[in-house]
Amino acid sequence: MRGAVRSLRRGFELPARPPWGYGLLCGVAIALPLVIGTVAGMPQAGGLAALGAYFTAFGDSYGKPYGQRARNLAVKVGLIAAGFWLGTLIAPQPWWAVGVIGLVAAAGGQWRTIGMPPVLAVVTGFYLIPRVGFDGALMVGLGGIEFCVLALALWPVRRLDPLKDAFDEAVEALADMLDGLGRPEEDWAELRERGSQALDDAATSSAAYRGGADLDRSPDAYVQTLVRIFHETVALRAFRAEAGAERQEIDKVVAALTAALRQVAEGSVVGVPVAMAATADFAEHISRLRARQLSDPESLRTVALLGQVRRCLDRIAVAVRTIGVFTSEGIQAPARLPRFTWQLKFGDEPEHAGRLGIAVAASMALMVGMHEHYGKWFVFTVMMGLRSTYGDTVDRVVLRVAGTVVGAGAAALVLAAVPSEYTIVATVLVFGTLGFALREVSYGYWTVFATPLALLLTDFSTRLDWEAAGIRLVLTAGGGVLALVAARLLWPRGEASGIKDLTVDLLTEHAAVIRALAERDLDAMAERTEAAGQAADRLGASLDRLEKEPHGRAPEELRVALTLSRKLRDDALLLAAVLRGSEVGSDATTAVLDAVADRLVASARAVRDNTRPPEEDAYGDGLDEVASHVDELLEEAAEGEPSSVRRALRHAVTAHPALRTLNADALELARSVTRR
Repeated sequence: MRGAVRSLRRGFELPARPPWGYGLLCGVAIALPLVIGTVAGMPQAGGLAALGAYFTAFGDSYGKPYGQRARNLAVKVGLIAAGFWLGTLIAPQPWWAVGVIGLVAAAGGQWRTIGMPPVLAVVTGFYLIPRVGFDGALMVGLGGIEFCVLALALWPVRRLDPLKDAFDEAVEALADMLDGLGRPEEDWAELRERGSQALDDAATSSAAYRGGADLDRSPDAYVQTLVRIFHETVALRAFRAEAGAERQEIDKVVAALTAALRQVAEGSVVGVPVAMAATADFAEHISRLRARQLSDPESLRTVALLGQVRRCLDRIAVAVRTIGVFTSEGIQAPARLPRFTWQLKFGDEPEHAGRLGIAVAASMALMVGMHEHYGKWFVFTVMMGLRSTYGDTVDRVVLRVAGTVVGAGAAALVLAAVPSEYTIVATVLVFGTLGFALREVSYGYWTVFATPLALLLTDFSTRLDWEAAGIRLVLTAGGGVLALVAARLLWPRGEASGIKDLTVDLLTEHAAVIRALAERDLDAMAERTEAAGQAADRLGASLDRLEKEPHGRAPEELRVALTLSRKLRDDALLLAAVLRGSEVGSDATTAVLDAVADRLVASARAVRDNTRPPEEDAYGDGLDEVASHVDELLEEAAEGEPSSVRRALRHAVTAHPALRTLNADALELARSVTRR
C-alpha cells in the first residue's frame, strides 16, 4: 500500500512548467477533424481523422529539433495508417490476430522507430465497429498529416528554438554550479549532476545542427565553451576550499560571473563587462599580495594557490565573454531539409520486447470473447502499463488505474450534463490540451486526461455513460493485473548478470582518464571524462533497475563506487587545470598517475576474472617526492622568486594536494568494487 501511495505522489508531481502552447496545438489538431466531420455530416470520418492526429501526437518528440521531429512524424504517420489498416484486415480472424498483434507489439518494443503508436493503431483497427477498411486507414493517415502540418508550421521562424532552449538550460545549470561552489558535498553533487545532464542535452541538440560555415559561431563551438566552464568550475571548487581567508575575494568574482551567465541565458550581455572587470581586479589583488609577501612559506603557498585560482577564473571569464558573443551575434546553423533515411533503432532491452509481445498476445487471447467495443481497453493497459522492470510496471499500473477512475468519471459527468456532439468536441479540445501539455512533466496527470480522450475518440459511436465508464475501469484494472503478472513471471531477474561488465567498464574508463593525465594529453580530457561519466551512468541505471526487480537489492558498495568515481573525475579535472598551460612537470607526478591508472586496470581485471585484487599501494614515495619538491621551491622563492620559480611553485603547490586526493579516491574506488 505504501508503494502505491508513493507511486501516486511521484506520478502527480509537477517538476517543471508544462508547455501549454504545445498542449493547445495538440488539442486543436485533434478536435479540428471532429468539428469538420460534424459540420459536414460525416462524424465517423472526422472521428477517424481525429484518431490519426491523436496517435501521431502521441508519437511526436516534442522539444527535439524540427528536422528530427519531421523525420519521426513522417515515419509515424505511415506506420500508424498501415497499422490501422492491418487491424481492420485481421479483424475477421481473431485467433490469427492474437499472434499478429503480439508480434507487432514486440516489434514496437524492440525498435524505437516503430514505438507504441502504430501498435495502438493496430489494436484500434481490430476492435473498431463498424469496419472501415482501407478508407478508414486513409482518414487516419489524413488526420496524422493534419497534425504534422500544424506541429511543423512554425519551423521556418522557430527553427533554432530547440537549440537555444537546450543552451539556455545548460547556461542556467552552469550558473547554479558556480553559485553553489560553497555548498555541502551532497548539494554540490546534485548541482554537478544537473549541469552534466544539461551539457549532454545541449550536445545532443547541437548534433542535429552541425555543418555551420562559421566554425567560431557553430553549435559545437558553443557546447565546447560550456564544457570548458564546467571543467574549470569543478577545479575552482577544490581550489576555493584551500583558499582560507581569500575565499571572500574569490566569491566576489564568482558572483559577477554567475550574474553574467544568468543574464546571458535571458538574452542580455550587460553583466559580461562587469564579470571581466571583476576578474581583472582579482588579478591585481594577487599582484598586491605578491608585492607584500616576505619570506613566509605559508604566504608563498597561498599566493601560488591563488595563481591557479586566477587561471580558472580567467578561463571561465573568457568563456562567459564567448557565450555573450554568441548571444549578441547569434549561432550559425545551416537551414536544411531533413534526410529521410530509413534506419531501425534497436532498443536496449530485447527481453522486454519479448515480454511485451507475449503479454499483449495473451491479453488479445483473453479478450477474443469480448471482441465488440471494450476489449481493447484491456489490451491497451497491458501495452502501456508493462515496463522493463517490475517496479516501474507497478508505478504505471497504479497511475493508469487512478487516471482512468478520475478521467473516465469526469468525462462521463460532462457528457451526462450536456449530451451533444459539440460537447464531445469541446471535451476533446480541453482534455487534449491539458493532457499533452502535462504529459511532458507528469505521467499521472497525462493518464487523467488521456484516458477519457482516448475513450471519446476510439468509441466515438458509443455514448460514454456511467455503465461504459465502469466496464472500461474494470478492464483497465484487469489489464493492469496481467501486466503485473507478466512483469513478475517473465524474466523478472536479469539485471544482476550485467553488473560485472558494467563495473569493469567503469574502472577501465576512469583508468583511461588518469592515463590521459599522465601522458599530458589534455585535449582528450573532455572526451575521456565524458566516456567515464557515461560508464558511471550506465552502471547507476543498471543498479536502479536491479532495485526495481522483485526482491532486488543493489550492492551498497557499488553505490559508494559511483560516488567515488564522480569524485575521481573531479580530481582529474582539477589536476588537468593544474597541468594546463604549464610547461613545468614532475617525473614523480607522472609516476603516481601511471601507478593509479595501472591499479584501476588491475582491479578491473580482478573483477572480470573473479580473482584477488592486487595489493594496495598508496604510492607514498611518489607523493613524498612531490611534497619535497614543494619545499625546495618554497625555499628558492623566498630567496628571490624569479618568474620560472613562481610558475613551478604554482604548479607544485596545487599538484601535490590534487594528487593526494586523486590517489586516495582511486584506492577507495578500487577497494569498493573488489570487496564484494
